[in-house]
Amino acid sequence: MLTKVANQVTLIGRLGDDPDFFGEDGQGARFDLAINSSFMKDGERQERVDWPTIVCWNGLAKSCRQLAKGDRVAVAGVLRTRRWVDEDATHRRVFKITEIHAVDVEFLDVKSRREAKGE
Repeated sequence: MLTKVANQVTLIGRLGDDPDFFGEDGQGARFDLAINSSFMKDGERQERVDWPTIVCWNGLAKSCRQLAKGDRVAVAGVLRTRRWVDEDATHRRVFKITEIHAVDVEFLDVKSRREAKGE
């Protein structure tokens, strides 16, 4: 995982869908990670699921070809924010998109590994 960095994110969760590959020869991969958490509200336990977008590049993106919906992974990365202007440029609506750019993805419970073991 990462060493000491000012902008560091570490998450554990399950893929919400199969990774989406993009760029020349699939040099990039993108997937949403379901992060479950719980908290107390008015004395009752509440559940929450957050869906951060994970982006992987080059060799790390290539290794993500083994991943599928429901696989559990640990991701170490950094936050990146980019801007996007909508199609109706006359309104100049700008959206900020925050993603985690992965530095490392550790496969914790991966379907392809389970199948290889005959589970």
